[in-house]
Amino acid sequence: MKEYVGKLLRINLSLNKISIEEIPHQYFKDYLGGSGLAAKYLYDENDFSDDVFSENNKLVFSVGPLNGTNYPTSGRFNVSCRSPLTKAWLDASASGRFGNLLKKAGYDVIIIEGKSEKPVYLYVNNDEVQLRDATEIWGEKTSKTIERIALECGNIKGSCCAIGPAGEGLVKMASIICSGGRAVGRGGAGALMGSKNLKAVFVYGDKGISLQDELGFKETVKAAVGKLSENDTAKALKAYGTGVSMALAFESGDAPTKNWKQGSWDGYMKISGITMAKTMLKKYVPECYACPIQCARHVEIEEGPYAMKGNGPEYETLGAFGSMCLNDNLESIAYANILCREYGLDTISVGSAIAFAMEAHEKGILEESAAAGIDLKWGNVEAILSLIEKIARAEGLGELLGQGVRRAAEVLGKGSEAFAVHVKGLELPMHDPRANYSMATTYATSPRGGCHMHGPSFMFERGRLLPDAGIATAFSPHETENKGYLAKVIQDYGAVVCSSVICMFTTVALTPSDLSKAIEQSIGLKLEAAELLKAGERIVNLQRAFNIRLGLSSQDDTLPPRVLTSVEGGPIEGRIPNFHQQLEEYYCLRKWEKDGRPSKEKLLELGLESVNNDLY
Repeated sequence: MKEYVGKLLRINLSLNKISIEEIPHQYFKDYLGGSGLAAKYLYDENDFSDDVFSENNKLVFSVGPLNGTNYPTSGRFNVSCRSPLTKAWLDASASGRFGNLLKKAGYDVIIIEGKSEKPVYLYVNNDEVQLRDATEIWGEKTSKTIERIALECGNIKGSCCAIGPAGEGLVKMASIICSGGRAVGRGGAGALMGSKNLKAVFVYGDKGISLQDELGFKETVKAAVGKLSENDTAKALKAYGTGVSMALAFESGDAPTKNWKQGSWDGYMKISGITMAKTMLKKYVPECYACPIQCARHVEIEEGPYAMKGNGPEYETLGAFGSMCLNDNLESIAYANILCREYGLDTISVGSAIAFAMEAHEKGILEESAAAGIDLKWGNVEAILSLIEKIARAEGLGELLGQGVRRAAEVLGKGSEAFAVHVKGLELPMHDPRANYSMATTYATSPRGGCHMHGPSFMFERGRLLPDAGIATAFSPHETENKGYLAKVIQDYGAVVCSSVICMFTTVALTPSDLSKAIEQSIGLKLEAAELLKAGERIVNLQRAFNIRLGLSSQDDTLPPRVLTSVEGGPIEGRIPNFHQQLEEYYCLRKWEKDGRPSKEKLLELGLESVNNDLY
């Protein structure tokens, strides 16, 4: 494999020590990169008995075999750790330019361990690596932080990811925000950065990337761009952003409404990507390196109480602050999105927590005194914005909500557990398993909890085929057969995509065979499509073992009661996924034991002998 592959940068904040290590080539064959490679290091190195904010809880930044090239969507990077929110496995990724620049600086992985005595940021400029004082910017919001670090570094071509006040305050929904406003959103990785007194990571690299087959790779990139440019879903994303999905909610029922209770709503079109394009969208800003899809939105509201400019809300944010809370004011959602970016907060978890609070108030469980003068009626924009501020600063009711709906329900009690919608402590994203049945098993078994990025099987519920992964016949959303199979296959493919560290939207057009060819031509690692999917299966099982070591079991592979009851009205009223049938099929295909452990047979088949020794 080419010489630019195989460097790990280890940062010990407690000792103020920086070192470089070689990554064994076998790791790339077994785990590819990204979240897979991070899983290998975290499984081997983390102390499973420690508190989540222990100095021994390591934070891993990683890229994959296609980063540093011009392969479509290869500007992404991955962050992995033990989640402060769920206390289980966490990986999350973001787009932009950071992943491209980290690879061009000459590194595949950064492992950050320990805790600094004072606020610092990590500076990486090719071979120059330093820990720099961040005392002056501690307390700043994310955009100001990124701006000041760029000025201090004298390099506007670099990329920076930073935490805001939420991460500094160890809010368990805290995210990491990158140059261009992209977010490593879910699970609280920003809080782990805050616990280490690490304010930001700045990266720049301009080393040349040597390809195994430069001419062949060039043709492969051209073909991949062509596939994505011609794909109807990709075209819709380019025209209207991810918010186009909100416009489809009338017919599909996919967008959760009124905290997953209501099945229809007159406000979907008012907050859709189509409406955004007509009212506030400005010209496309190329924030994401080498991306032909271009779903990112740059919006501006010139005047009024929600005046702002910057990243427009994605579909998940439109759902979280819109349909979930019965808020049809698009401008307020755009403003809420910017607030979360500035404070460094996950919009999905924050919006879900606010919807939970609104329902708890409606049911008389959350008393007026606890709300401290905030009117928690459905659709109240000022309540939404006020609670974002309070969650970010861990004040009043915000202190409780910022710990997630699982913890909030434990504290409030009185039946609130029935409408606390999460899996393993992570609030569900804005895709309803009653609209696409395979998402039931996908959510229940995802290593990081309620997550659609570890296996977006809903994208294959309406006719999309993937023959080289074993999906040769079309699935429909509400059929009950083979949905455990679909969830398993797409999780394995999702692990490949997350470990290649490219955008999950590439799966609308690109196949494992496409990635196989690109990886071989880029770094010389020859893995046929079936071998690539086997690597994905290995990664899924290693992340599963990580959670088993933390005490999770089959009892945690559950769904919240709310999504196993019917919505009221709309196109999916009366639809309930056949969850237990799916889960039984899924376990059988995975060769997992009844207690949730991967079987000895499966672990040995995947070459995970040391994991087998740990679990048995």
